[in-house]
Amino acid sequence: MKAALPHQEMARLQTLRRYCILDTINEVAFDDLTRLAAQICDTPIALISLTDESRQWFKSKVGLDVDEISRDVAFCAHAILQPNSIFIVSDTLLDHRFATNPLVTFDPNVRFYAGVPLVTSEGYTLGTLCVIDRVPRQLTPEQVEALHTLSRQVIAQLDLKLNLHKLERITIHESQHIGNLISALSHHMRTPLLATRGTLRAMLGGAFGSVNDTWREVFENFHSSNEEILKLVETLLNVSRYTSKFGKSLSCDIINWKTIFASSIKSSNNTSKKKCEITCKIPPSLPPICGDEFEIQQVVQNLLDHAVLWSDHSGQVTLEVAPMDVDNIKVSVHCYGLEIAPKEKEKFNHFSQAQNRRGKAELGLYFCRLIVEAHGGMMGVESNLSDGNTFWFTLPVVPNPSRTSYTSCKKCDV
Repeated sequence: MKAALPHQEMARLQTLRRYCILDTINEVAFDDLTRLAAQICDTPIALISLTDESRQWFKSKVGLDVDEISRDVAFCAHAILQPNSIFIVSDTLLDHRFATNPLVTFDPNVRFYAGVPLVTSEGYTLGTLCVIDRVPRQLTPEQVEALHTLSRQVIAQLDLKLNLHKLERITIHESQHIGNLISALSHHMRTPLLATRGTLRAMLGGAFGSVNDTWREVFENFHSSNEEILKLVETLLNVSRYTSKFGKSLSCDIINWKTIFASSIKSSNNTSKKKCEITCKIPPSLPPICGDEFEIQQVVQNLLDHAVLWSDHSGQVTLEVAPMDVDNIKVSVHCYGLEIAPKEKEKFNHFSQAQNRRGKAELGLYFCRLIVEAHGGMMGVESNLSDGNTFWFTLPVVPNPSRTSYTSCKKCDV
């Protein structure tokens, strides 16, 4: 006998779809509740079923191989009609509604059914938590109460998944919105900053007349500050590019570490106010690494700048690339200096907007992490007073190509 439709069937179906649960994979949280229901009631079959327009689909099942059955023959289609009580059929052969049901006369040969409706806070019944046996029987009051308790837990799990899904959508939307604002703001800031750079350079070069020592110092300070802000804006634009779904296309060439190290060392020597003796180590034979050489150089440059910043008065900095294991290489920049505090190390390893001891926002490190992760690698820092500070990142080895070699270098004039 086919069941009638519940009151407000369209609203019930809309609520069911809002949970986004139909046709999802098995989950331990639901399977545990189903197994517990079967154990408490001592039945060979237990199900968490959800009823849509035409079928009864099983989110979790014990003792049954099929994933769904037609709503026309489903016992749960009857159970959802009474949301406030358990639906029990003690002997299906004695009930005219089910005596000729194919689920009774054929496999799985249902002779006993008990289903507790899964009712949302709005009062809509999505399906049931049910137990089934192949022999006639009764449930004790304690078993009935236990099924009601478990059914509420099923709804709690469904609500949890729904709320997490809503939170994820909100978070993604907000992140996209914030990213768009940052990108727009950075673009608008970049133009006047570039114009200011040009004007300050012209003034320092005497384009508007001679500049005495006092004003030269002022203009140079302005120029330095403008450059710092411009670098920040450029980094914001790069971060925005990487975090957008359109900004993750990378070239893929064999990385030449000799070229990258030489460029990074030269740049550091030209721009850093703190002069260090930078040495580098490249073994004669390295497994090949594919990636975007320009982007990888930005990472090396950033870590080298950090090492120079954290180095002590001796100014000894070592830049090294070496195999880490059969699948990865490790690039590290080592220096001796003040030990990085655990709190700062934690910020570095998680690449939040950490503050270094000079007070600069480490947005550049976050950008480096995006580059490295886009290449399939990881980043981190190791620090202690005796061994010094090591800033590092890893990159995966190209599988099964011919190995490549680079000439090792020991001095900073690679």
